[in-house]
Amino acid sequence: MIMKRIGLLILWGLWLCGAIQAQLPYHVVLLGDSNTFIGGDACDKPQGWNKWFKDMAKPKSCRSYARSGATWTHTPNTVYDTKENIGVIGDNNVIYNQINRLKEDVEAGRQPKPDLILIMAGTNDLWFMDQRPDCLKLRASDIYRPPVNSILFYKPSELTKLAQCVCYDGEMLKEAYPEARIILITPPQNSKTDLDMQHYVGSMIQGCAEELKLQTISVDKEYKVFYGPDMIRVGYSKDGVHTTVKGAKVLGRYIYGQVQKLLQQ
Repeated sequence: MIMKRIGLLILWGLWLCGAIQAQLPYHVVLLGDSNTFIGGDACDKPQGWNKWFKDMAKPKSCRSYARSGATWTHTPNTVYDTKENIGVIGDNNVIYNQINRLKEDVEAGRQPKPDLILIMAGTNDLWFMDQRPDCLKLRASDIYRPPVNSILFYKPSELTKLAQCVCYDGEMLKEAYPEARIILITPPQNSKTDLDMQHYVGSMIQGCAEELKLQTISVDKEYKVFYGPDMIRVGYSKDGVHTTVKGAKVLGRYIYGQVQKLLQQ
């Protein structure tokens, strides 16, 4: 009888721990380009992976600040601009300004302070390299050489290379939300740009995450999840870049699973 009661207590304890974990409140913020933007600011549109991620994760809140056409990379004309929403590549349509919008909303009480920040961008940096000519000219390992341990002293317009901008934005977020978990997601494969170059961009983003001591989900290397050359044929996309509902479900499910693993580490 005593052993039976002990067994029941153990089972009850395990159930309670699972229930507490499942009910753990956290506020999620997403930054990125069109593949996140198409899921809607409220993460409720089925063409975007973030809708399915939200449905599975069931966070306390989930808000997207993503914009179609956004890049990591700045231009010499990039300035602070939280109002513009042009839907195409532009000087101020960058992750930096999504962070600025987030900060404004948190300070104004319109958005809870994030506990988890996911950023998936990089497709447009490579796709429109004619408008981002310095994009791939530097790697993260070249940025933080002694005595440099921060690049926040630069103006955004002075940073025109992908690695610089990823590191700059990562530093901004770490400074603003030091207790938040920040995960960089490499862009999923597409059929519009060279696959090897997609992997190169992914490795650059991962290198930035390592320098910043952030975590990464490398979607670009997951052929079974989202194989660019085949994404139209299998129904994941109609244009070779943006997800259909079918593709969004697959991508959202994968990202959710990877986030769960990282949060448990």
